[in-house]
Amino acid sequence: MVSTFGKKESKRMTCHKKYKIRRKVREHNRKLAKTLKKSVNKKKKVDGSIPNMAPFKEEILLEAIKQAEDKKEQKKLKKTTGGLVVTKPKACPAAPASATKSVSRHLVISNADILLWILDARNVAECLDEGVMGEIREAGKRIIFILNKVDLVPANVVAAWYNKLSKVADVFPIKSTEIMLTDCEQIIPAFKQKFARFGGVKELLEHLKKEPEEVKVGVIGKQKVGKSCVVSSVLRACGRTKKKRSTDAKISEKVRIITTPGLIDGAKEGEPIGILHILANMSNFMNYPVEVVDALARVITKEQALLHFTLPEFDHPTGFFDAIAVRYNVYFGKKPDHAAAARIVLKQLRDHKLKFHVSIGGSGEDLPEPLLSGIKQFLYHENSLPLMSSELEVKIVKAVKKKRGETDM
Repeated sequence: MVSTFGKKESKRMTCHKKYKIRRKVREHNRKLAKTLKKSVNKKKKVDGSIPNMAPFKEEILLEAIKQAEDKKEQKKLKKTTGGLVVTKPKACPAAPASATKSVSRHLVISNADILLWILDARNVAECLDEGVMGEIREAGKRIIFILNKVDLVPANVVAAWYNKLSKVADVFPIKSTEIMLTDCEQIIPAFKQKFARFGGVKELLEHLKKEPEEVKVGVIGKQKVGKSCVVSSVLRACGRTKKKRSTDAKISEKVRIITTPGLIDGAKEGEPIGILHILANMSNFMNYPVEVVDALARVITKEQALLHFTLPEFDHPTGFFDAIAVRYNVYFGKKPDHAAAARIVLKQLRDHKLKFHVSIGGSGEDLPEPLLSGIKQFLYHENSLPLMSSELEVKIVKAVKKKRGETDM
């Protein structure tokens, strides 16, 4: 008889045993899935009604009613025109809906006595609006201009805009916090000290505390100019926090600030586009980088382009893309990739690596010493890229996709 000592046991099994194991595994997995379905909490249905404690509840309801009426009118037009509705061609991508942190400027103007108009120091002309200025004057409200983001432009530009705007109303240059007050509490203390720094707010508070009567202060401004950051900076300077269910906060005995800022509408369809509008809607304009950067190249001089981008000699403005592609070694095949070169420029603008400002004529005097002391440590003393115009002529032509079977006539 042959000995089987030391031989390995065979791994073969009968088909009956193999299929039985598979069936048991399937049943086990089915039981696990059932228990998981029972244990997971089902999502609760969201109540679409507006709570009574919500700020500006009546105004929000009125806006919703108007939108519903507009939809009904559009449906009637479709029926009368046989389902054809003529729409105007879009000159630029439409701006996205405003964030829930802001409300309509009309609500803030009607409820406030003093209005803080937030202006981006990089392009003040784009932040101003004659229609809003007329509305404020008709309502008989006071304006205080806030020159925000003074750390992104040279000190002489801040002084020039201060001297120009001070002829119209009081002006306070400030550097607000880069993060919101509510988010500030969730960050590591080391980062909190770095990003939550602000300056120039103390002088603004001293000016507001001089009011003889009780007043309400509102904040208005265009998209992405730092409205909520200014509110957070004012509250931090007072040692206060923003409560979730309140629409205002107490700054002093006679002054209260409305914590929900008012949004001023940006550029409409067909109107010239500003550089700040492009930065605020960068996700839309990243699809058309060549058109945007081509318009930007036409408002800067060749000397400034050579200095700030460190480019080789080129023909301005037609050879700007080729020079950028050579500088950053961006090619598609053997040709310079204009789209990739344009995206590099837009990313530098978005990330504040390339600082810019709209040039203002005339040499302004220095800022007053009380205002200068609060923002002196944040001022930018180097050169930034000057733009000759606050408006860019961006010509976007969308490619029309052909349908199947469609041919050129």
